[in-house]
Amino acid sequence: MAEAPAAAPPVQATPKSLREVVASRDLANLTGPLGSGKSRLAAGLGPVSLLDLDRPGALERLPTALAEYTPAPLVVDSADDDHALAALEPLRLRPPGSGRPVLVISRRSLLARPGWADTGVAVVEAGPWPDARIGRLATEARVTDVRCRELIVRLAAGNPLIADAACRAFHAGAPPTAAGAVADGAAREIMERLTRERPAGSWQRALIRLATVWAADEELLDADPDLFDTLAGLSPVVPTELGLALAEPFRGVIELAHRWRRPAAHRGAWTRALAHRKKLLADEPAADRRSRLTEGIIALADDDAVRETMFPISVTRDVIHTATPDDADAIGTLMRQWARQGGLDTRWTDRLVERWLVDDPASFQLVRDGGDRIIGLSNTQQVTERTVNCVEPLLQQHTDRLLGRPGGTGGWLLGAAYCPDRGAHAHLLRGLLRQVIMGGLLLTVSTPNPDYQRLLRGLRFKRHGTTTDDVYRCGRKPEIFSQDFGSAALPDWTERLARTSGMRGGPRPSGQEVARALADIADPARLAESPLLSSPRPRSVAELRADLREAVRRLADSEVREEAEGRVDSPALLPRTAADPSAARPAAPHQPGHLLPTAPARPGPGGRRTHGGTERPMRDVGRTAVAAGGRSAGPDAHAVDLARLDPAGTKSCGTVSKV
Repeated sequence: MAEAPAAAPPVQATPKSLREVVASRDLANLTGPLGSGKSRLAAGLGPVSLLDLDRPGALERLPTALAEYTPAPLVVDSADDDHALAALEPLRLRPPGSGRPVLVISRRSLLARPGWADTGVAVVEAGPWPDARIGRLATEARVTDVRCRELIVRLAAGNPLIADAACRAFHAGAPPTAAGAVADGAAREIMERLTRERPAGSWQRALIRLATVWAADEELLDADPDLFDTLAGLSPVVPTELGLALAEPFRGVIELAHRWRRPAAHRGAWTRALAHRKKLLADEPAADRRSRLTEGIIALADDDAVRETMFPISVTRDVIHTATPDDADAIGTLMRQWARQGGLDTRWTDRLVERWLVDDPASFQLVRDGGDRIIGLSNTQQVTERTVNCVEPLLQQHTDRLLGRPGGTGGWLLGAAYCPDRGAHAHLLRGLLRQVIMGGLLLTVSTPNPDYQRLLRGLRFKRHGTTTDDVYRCGRKPEIFSQDFGSAALPDWTERLARTSGMRGGPRPSGQEVARALADIADPARLAESPLLSSPRPRSVAELRADLREAVRRLADSEVREEAEGRVDSPALLPRTAADPSAARPAAPHQPGHLLPTAPARPGPGGRRTHGGTERPMRDVGRTAVAAGGRSAGPDAHAVDLARLDPAGTKSCGTVSKV
């Protein structure tokens, strides 16, 4: 696996590098995400002329300032919207070597704008602050609680604007256990800053949806082409294989705030995104595209270990490539760090690494940061008869089972994965999963690490038990997990994973589940077996019956034509009150567990009821047609929208059609 950046990374901006670029080039561009401290960096240049295009009248003064013949640099800040870029046209068109030196500060590189490729502009980038610097900012802001400072570092991911907003949230009384409340102030500030690029409008709601679902195409966003193009033009939005995505840390912060403010809408967005990706995955023949869609399904897993490990709020520019024999020393150093961090026997680990390197150095994948330093690695061994000496110590009694697979290959064994940088670590793991999905491989993991074990359980890997021995001499026997990513097994795995996606505690109710619960509403014993008791929220049998009846009552009383046409008119479902004239009459006898029909019913022979002159058993409700999210195809069917059963208030979980 080798991944290279699409374009050469810009020079990282420091006070020194920025001064050197401005002194040596006629045209320079200081770029970086909103809130990354670009203006603060430029303030360290010394005596310069500054023109902030956000200030009133600045656009009108820009032509005069550009025309001044002086060696003093001109700093043009906030060159982010269409008006600012239009005002910079004279700068773009001027001949090289003419005019004063100019530094343009913008969120998106000028090289990403039309017409700037041949201007000779030198681009420097304000990158994320180190975690230690963000921590010092929190300390200087008098945030004394260690848990609060840790949350600030995690949310900010190197962005001082977000860190400052999080500090203010804590001073306003937010507890460290309420990450969404802490993120909310930063999210509002991000949205306000973005209105300097585009006037407030429908793109703001669409951006929140985009942050919530990790990545989205035009269909998933339910956006017209103009709205999609508007989102694509925002500085923190980037194109990906699955559509547009909001760059970190903005995505993570906005999603956390949205989940805190509108949990039902957040859950509904996850549910719709999950259904969209599952549908695309079922019809997708290309292996690479299938791996990306599966990655998008994993991104919606409502499991803390999965989200924090594989989709953290973190900025990374790492590159992953295959190791060569020349990387042996760096691999040995990182593997010893891995062993010490996990409390493993370093001498045994050294012998294991030596065996892996002798057998196949290319079994290691290395992560390099923007400075070309090796900062992380993973090792995967192909499980075959040839590599049995390398894999048997980690699998022990489980080795024969893997080698006994058809074709004599046991897929891949992940022996180690280590990277202290949380963003690069996530990149490494997601890249590995995409590889095994594209190859349709069995992936087996042997790990004594409790954190990895929680991750694998969250990913719904199959657990096979522990090894016989304490392989790493750390007091913990490795646990063995595996998952088959072959084309036949992938749908079942994504379905199991989907049960943790979109909501905690299980999937939203399907139309079939709702229909069965309605059929069993009068039989508490049968209703106690309904999956609706745990989906989408835990509840008792009595509460479920009340929810079902309330949903039916709302539909029966609805003034909406489509709902009224499909109203359920059943005395068994609607509780009687003293004001109800029918309450004084004995209830019509019916079989427990049966859903009463909507047509007037009269007793028939053998305890059966007839409807419209046609004899029909009450249990016919078992043949209720269910069309998820739509209407029955039958010409005489009446669909009952049971969205009210979902207390989240999101879109319908399905329609139950009375045939």
